[in-house]
Amino acid sequence: MPNSDIRQSIHDILRDLRNLDGLKQLFWSELNYERVNDPLPIRGWIDAATNALVENPLLFAASGNREDFHVLYARLNSEKLLLGLERPVISALLNEHPYALFVFSNASQDHWHFVNVKYDTDAKRRKIFRRIVVGPHERLRTATERISMLDVETMQKTLFGLDALAIQTAHDDAFDVEAVTEQFFGYYQVIFAQLQKDLRKQTRDAQWAHDFAQQFLNRLMFLYFIQRKRWLGDDTDFICNFWDTYKKSGAPKDSFYRDWLSVLFFEAFNNQFQAGRSDRKHLPKKFLDALALAPYLNGGLFAGNGLDTKHPVKIGDDIFVALFDRFANQTPGFFERYNFTIREDSPFDQEVAVDPEMIGKVYESLVNVTTEGVETEDQRGNAGIFYTQRIEIDLMCRLALVDYLANHLGEKFKALIYQAVFAYDDADKQAADKALAQVKLWVPINELLRKLTACDPACGSGSFIVGMLMVVDDLQARANKQMEITETVYQRRKRIIGQSLYGVDVKDWAVRTAELRLWLQLIVETDLDAAEMKMQPLLPNLSFKLRVGDSLVQQVGGIIFNVDHAHSVVPAPLKRKLTALKEEKLKFYNDVRSSKFKSEQAVKKEELNIFREILDARKEDLDKRVRELKREIAKPPEQMSLLGMETSKGAEQLNLFMKQKQEDLETAQDELTEVESARTALRTTQDVPFVWDIAFVEIFEDDEKGFGIMVGNPPYVSDENIADPTLAMADLTTENRREYRGKLSEAVAEAYPHFFGYKHGIPKYRKLDGKSDLYIYFYFLGLKQVNPNGSFCFITSNSWLDVGYGKDLQEFLLTQSHVKMILDNQAKRSFKNADVNTIIALLAPPMLAKSSSSGKTARFVMFRTPFENVLSPVIFQEIEKAHERKSTPEYRVSPINQSDLLREDIAQISETTMSSVEKYQGGKWGGKYLRAPDIYLRLMDESKVVVPLGSVANVALGVMSGANDFFYVEVKNWNKSQKTAVCINRVGYEFEMESEFLAPLVKNPRDCDSLWLSEEAIRQHAFVCRKEKAKIRGMFALDYIKWGESVRVNIRQGSQKGDSVKGFHSLPFFNNKRNWWMLANSEQAHIVAVKALNDIHKHAFVDFQTLVDQRFYGLESKTSDNTYLVFAMTSTLWILSKEIVGRANLGAGALDISTWDLRKTLVPNPEFLKRQISNPKAALNKFKGRHWVSVEKEINQPDRRALDDMVFDALKLTRGERDAVYEAVVELVKKRLEKAGSV
Repeated sequence: MPNSDIRQSIHDILRDLRNLDGLKQLFWSELNYERVNDPLPIRGWIDAATNALVENPLLFAASGNREDFHVLYARLNSEKLLLGLERPVISALLNEHPYALFVFSNASQDHWHFVNVKYDTDAKRRKIFRRIVVGPHERLRTATERISMLDVETMQKTLFGLDALAIQTAHDDAFDVEAVTEQFFGYYQVIFAQLQKDLRKQTRDAQWAHDFAQQFLNRLMFLYFIQRKRWLGDDTDFICNFWDTYKKSGAPKDSFYRDWLSVLFFEAFNNQFQAGRSDRKHLPKKFLDALALAPYLNGGLFAGNGLDTKHPVKIGDDIFVALFDRFANQTPGFFERYNFTIREDSPFDQEVAVDPEMIGKVYESLVNVTTEGVETEDQRGNAGIFYTQRIEIDLMCRLALVDYLANHLGEKFKALIYQAVFAYDDADKQAADKALAQVKLWVPINELLRKLTACDPACGSGSFIVGMLMVVDDLQARANKQMEITETVYQRRKRIIGQSLYGVDVKDWAVRTAELRLWLQLIVETDLDAAEMKMQPLLPNLSFKLRVGDSLVQQVGGIIFNVDHAHSVVPAPLKRKLTALKEEKLKFYNDVRSSKFKSEQAVKKEELNIFREILDARKEDLDKRVRELKREIAKPPEQMSLLGMETSKGAEQLNLFMKQKQEDLETAQDELTEVESARTALRTTQDVPFVWDIAFVEIFEDDEKGFGIMVGNPPYVSDENIADPTLAMADLTTENRREYRGKLSEAVAEAYPHFFGYKHGIPKYRKLDGKSDLYIYFYFLGLKQVNPNGSFCFITSNSWLDVGYGKDLQEFLLTQSHVKMILDNQAKRSFKNADVNTIIALLAPPMLAKSSSSGKTARFVMFRTPFENVLSPVIFQEIEKAHERKSTPEYRVSPINQSDLLREDIAQISETTMSSVEKYQGGKWGGKYLRAPDIYLRLMDESKVVVPLGSVANVALGVMSGANDFFYVEVKNWNKSQKTAVCINRVGYEFEMESEFLAPLVKNPRDCDSLWLSEEAIRQHAFVCRKEKAKIRGMFALDYIKWGESVRVNIRQGSQKGDSVKGFHSLPFFNNKRNWWMLANSEQAHIVAVKALNDIHKHAFVDFQTLVDQRFYGLESKTSDNTYLVFAMTSTLWILSKEIVGRANLGAGALDISTWDLRKTLVPNPEFLKRQISNPKAALNKFKGRHWVSVEKEINQPDRRALDDMVFDALKLTRGERDAVYEAVVELVKKRLEKAGSV
């Protein structure tokens, strides 16, 4: 039977599935499993499992060589298929049936779940349940496709047949939610691109077309979710039936959106539909009735906005045909192919369907769809948006909540809090809840949950906000039960969103997507009747929970906005106004009709007015403070007498006293200047953009002074791509990019003036490294928004742990904060589509640890298994208790005192010829404490015999020419008698050149395939002229320079990419370089090291000096003896050190070694080796005639083993320690490359 016919027959069986006969036909006939039909005993089962069933479960089908893959059926004693009933039944069956598919029906056998338990070799790990739902109102296209994959006849057999594990693997693939997600994304992008193209053609407004297309498809997807609740004409297929009726009505072509959908969107959902209007007669009665009873959704997603009114909108019928009828030459249409489930999966219970989380993933996927409707690699990279996996979100939200609760309740209760927050199963929750009750913690936990405020400063599609909602809601429900508080799920979630959850994003449509997901989390648990849905708005107004704006640069009227709340005291009348504002905003959130504010603008105006009054009050307090300090400073004798100082110590105490008062005065004056600048800016600016202090004035002027939790995944934008996110890409220039980076740097310095030495109006202060990626600024400015007892948890690139630009953040955290945990995972990457590796950072807000941060313990944790396997309270309790390095099969933790971390990377830096100061140079936290094996730490202790490469070698970055087409040439012929050569450059220009201006050049990593590099093997040369033009008159060199200044050249990068200029000297790279032909970084060297490495570690030794390209480093020994240096670098110890010190943050698997990194790599001290080894060159000569090979093979080469033995003997390493070096090197390379392909 053809495959399409098989699928149709499976579809028909699923459609008509009403009893066990249909199920047996499906597996026995269509999917080719063996017939069994044996009831199973339930003796010894727990009550939760036995009580869930109508009758004993049935083993009705099997397959495999030994028929040890089983298909099991269980009939639940309920008309609803509840996950809480299924899980204990599966748990009871799994021990005897480890390879199985579990099929559940409700008592009436008209609703079915096909449940796959993803196989794991470790039976103790928490299982991941994945289900396909089949029922009368389910769309069966995806179910049919996935269940068809269970046919054992189509599974790949071996010579020994088909074993149970192979069948289980095929089942695991069939239930792969990610595969369904990716298919949905691909189809969605096709529809989106076509709609966007049509809209742009109508209006020639590219940005509007993009945003409107996204908004429209969001609205339509929302309908698919809510029609499952039967709220639209009691019809789970309302939208498709609405469309079918339109097609048969004889309505004008392309009028479905204008005359049908718009009525639903803007009238019915806003409680404004009037069925009797004459212009509604085209709608059949059943739809008039449905629209009249449609739920009141309180604006938001379905409120008309600027996108709806900016242009007349026409959406062609062809778009709706693709959505509902026929897509990609197949029926049905795109949306009609998928089940839409309102419930967002937990990490361990997943439905093979489209859930609201996919809206967030769609948002991420559409960031790299241009206004032309095509993908570009740059756009999402520039936006830096990459979707965080559900497991990581859940883990981070739980860690932050544990930290928040422990900060308030005390560390002694932390183990219990872990137990409660990391409880997933009902049995675990019951045990944890009982333990909390025994120590009477439920009352304070309930209070803390109700006053919690959590924010994501770059919320995107709202994944972390939804994640926090789910975690808090679960714990709040349990608190309510313990305290006998009555709240429906809808009431509880609505209150949590209204009181506790906040978000900010610069993209308006991202915020709209986040709103949609929060609304869906409410309606999934809503069981209101029609009358209730008309009387009160079903959805809250989220306008003041989720704000649009730039989280980083708070600028009003040209003034960087930053107000210090730490020492502010709000007067009682203003506190009453704040309380009233908070209450009115909550009313606006619940129902705009009940609030005194009837529009968003009215609320924003009140926020601004109150903030102005707060600034006025603060100015008055500061004026008074400044006057008092000036008086105290002007009258020191009186102060002396008041203090009762002893005469003998009076002068010394007076000096100290005066110094402190002077510092206090300067601080007060600086703050006064900031406040006055802010008052001026607010007085003269009409349209105030997003400012934290204004938008969330009730948060920052409350007693807590900030958010309780800050959590998120800030954008991944490299330094060269940082730009004002409020500007369109077409408007970005080199100048406004530089200006925005300057504003970011100033915003950070102004937030922490003492740390950065910042004073208002004075341009000289400590600035962040210009190479800092955007997320670095989010760390600094995000921490600023957390209250003193709050918690901060980010997932970001791991670069800052090891690269130079991370040193400012490291020093700040070590001296001002507490690095509670840095979590990495060597088993799995967090982002599939980002060339970046990540860590999770759990940090304390600066104020919490300011006085004693040096005594805190930082914990660096490398997990050896995916995060889903470590979501356990026991694991994190063990990590918290660890006070020395500890390894388990699941993780390795390295606890380090923060003062030690600070001390080990402080160096004496000369500021003048007469003085030096201690400065923090930045640590290799990722290399040393996450990736480094134990043997490496042992070698680090040998400070005299193992040294940093930079202490024994001069390390120079290779040539960055700016114009390779000019500087890099090939020599065709040498004329040794004339000391000239015939050359050809990269654009094909042939010329003659004096030999003195040609230097050998290592350009390609293939040039370093061997340790010994001969001059003949070098393929390219560089034009190197360090002379003025006057000094080379009459020489070929001058002729070549003149040619370079006359030829047309295309610009290949930057904002002018694609433009053509006259002469290489006109390229932007050579701006302000008068002698442009003088090649920078043109020092030659005898040793060459490769900058980026995969599984082969390369370096080369030459008997002559050569230039190297920017992808290499040139090295020379500081003692002028390169042989011992090369000998040291050829040791496997150097490979080990590079793997640890280098940056493993390139998601593609490459190891990047910066100049800073290379200097920090450890090598055996060449001076020490001189005393131990007499003939190093003999050992190096053995490497001649062979190429470098992969590390796994390299460490077994006889020449390397012989050299290593000489080094290891000199270092007195034991046999076990030598083996540990080799094992560590192989493991580090293997894990680095495996992680690159793990998602």
